[in-house]
Amino acid sequence: MTVALGDGVGALGCLDDGTSVGAALSAAAREVGSVRLVIGWLPTSIAGLDADAFADVVALMPGWGLRDTLRSSSARFVPTRLSAIPALLTDVLRPDILITRLVRRPRGLQFSSEVSWQSSAISCGAEVFGVIDANAPAASAHEHVDQVRLLGATTEGLAEVPQKEPEPIHFALADEVLRLIPRGARLQYGPGQLGTALLRRARVPLGIDTGLLTDEVVELDRRGLLVGAPSATYLLGTEALYDWADGRKILRGIDYTHDITRLSRGQPLIAVNTAIEIDPLGQINVEGIGEKVVGGIGGHPDYCTGARLSRGGLSIIAVPSVINGRSPLVDHLSRPASTPAYDVDMIVTESGHVDLRGADWAQRRGLITKLFT
Repeated sequence: MTVALGDGVGALGCLDDGTSVGAALSAAAREVGSVRLVIGWLPTSIAGLDADAFADVVALMPGWGLRDTLRSSSARFVPTRLSAIPALLTDVLRPDILITRLVRRPRGLQFSSEVSWQSSAISCGAEVFGVIDANAPAASAHEHVDQVRLLGATTEGLAEVPQKEPEPIHFALADEVLRLIPRGARLQYGPGQLGTALLRRARVPLGIDTGLLTDEVVELDRRGLLVGAPSATYLLGTEALYDWADGRKILRGIDYTHDITRLSRGQPLIAVNTAIEIDPLGQINVEGIGEKVVGGIGGHPDYCTGARLSRGGLSIIAVPSVINGRSPLVDHLSRPASTPAYDVDMIVTESGHVDLRGADWAQRRGLITKLFT
């Protein structure tokens, strides 16, 4: 049997009777002895979860909350772009059961703070075991989740993950990037200090078409600069974001949010992402340095490709010229490329940018090398 656990800030902790979902599932898996666990992106760890109790633990994204879990010999992560996850769940990782947090609304039970890959798991035949949370928002664009077995109730609400305050370098980067973004474009941004700086410094109306919505979207809306309803698959923030999102139909499944064909159409898409390493041709590594894994591939290649194909769009990699005392420019990536060079239009640092569109390999090497010297 394969069991999938709902992910994101809505990953389950304890029921109102004190039962730890992670501990109870681990105890059952240990007794059965042949259970595979599929876990998605986790910003915080799941209390009580014992990876050694499972025959196999497969992480779809090695998020911050999975670092301890991935130390187990039974755990591993799959190097894949997010847009490929629905296909994996249809085939080699098809779950029999999905255990997730849901909210009750007049039209029925709904996903709360993330849809992610869960709707794909259900469409592939997974039976839904739901925990109803009276204190969580309903931000899903899906009308309702059918045929749910109720495990219990909780009032614990969502994990709060405030974004770190940007430093001067992030504002300098944001200012350079914002010069390249036209009024009314769709913006994809990543979580973290650069993403916060981008939205805080924005002075023209923008649509938001991204993977993770953060608190700064609320402020963008309050300033009258948010065009239409944002689109994302996860919430990641604090109570301010969760209260704002409640009742808004803004979260959809990965098969929608990360669909490259959809991303490439409509208003120009400006994808702003970062990198841990860049080679002289523009290949990008976002996973880590050598054996040290910091994050997963995630939606990085999806949004870079979608923006690259978007008419009037731009695939931008924005990085400080020095990170922790070292340049992100390396002769050779220390891990496999997360995003290919031909899906990168521009590289931006705090001191300027290079436009790689139309450049051949030799020209790219010259432009990138000059930017970092």
